[in-house]
Amino acid sequence: MKRKTPQTNITDVSDALLTKGEIARRLRLSLRTIDEWMRTKHLPYIKAGRTVRFRWEDVLSKLQTFRVN
Repeated sequence: MKRKTPQTNITDVSDALLTKGEIARRLRLSLRTIDEWMRTKHLPYIKAGRTVRFRWEDVLSKLQTFRVN
């Protein structure tokens, strides 16, 4: 009998760490623009070694600071 392995299911997307490509797709921007926004500190990110990840909640919060009413 095969043993079932529990699947990890992330239901709260705000807790998920996203890649640069995932952030680019969600924001409908190019990877080059994401790189530029990271360089100019327009996007908060987590860096561990050469790995870069983003928290969606942090990205949205930062982008709100650029909102023009």
